Amino acid sequence: MSKTIIKENNFPEIVDEYNSAGRTAAYDLIRSRYHIKNPYCVMNRIRGCGKYEYDPKTDHFSEAGVNAADNAFMNLDELCGTVVPKTQPAFLTTTNKPESMEKLVQELISDRLLTLSKYITIDTSTRTILIDQTSLTTDGYQVVTH
Repeated sequence: MSKTIIKENNFPEIVDEYNSAGRTAAYDLIRSRYHIKNPYCVMNRIRGCGKYEYDPKTDHFSEAGVNAADNAFMNLDELCGTVVPKTQPAFLTTTNKPESMEKLVQELISDRLLTLSKYITIDTSTRTILIDQTSLTTDGYQVVTH
């Protein structure tokens, strides 16, 4: 049997087989139909041709630029601002008031703790608290101990 050269117009068939039946089935297709002993080289050609993008997480090929082409331009509704948002922000929904209030409180507490961490360091191994009094006073705070 003589080897046949796989052209780029045969790539969609191989990619479809790879995505639907898996790597082994695609390798078997390449070996049986095109008489190629090392199908890995063909898969490297498919990855490198630029028409397909391989996602190792999902182990699938997708056409390159399909999502980018769809979102490249805004339509007239998006330009004019007449598109209704699909989801409302959390602060506008009436059912999420307790959750949004809890989130706001958590953000305020984290901001306050971040501010305190600039001046105070707690060392639990030696059970000491280090306070930078000079930075506190230069930033306008008063240090009171009791």
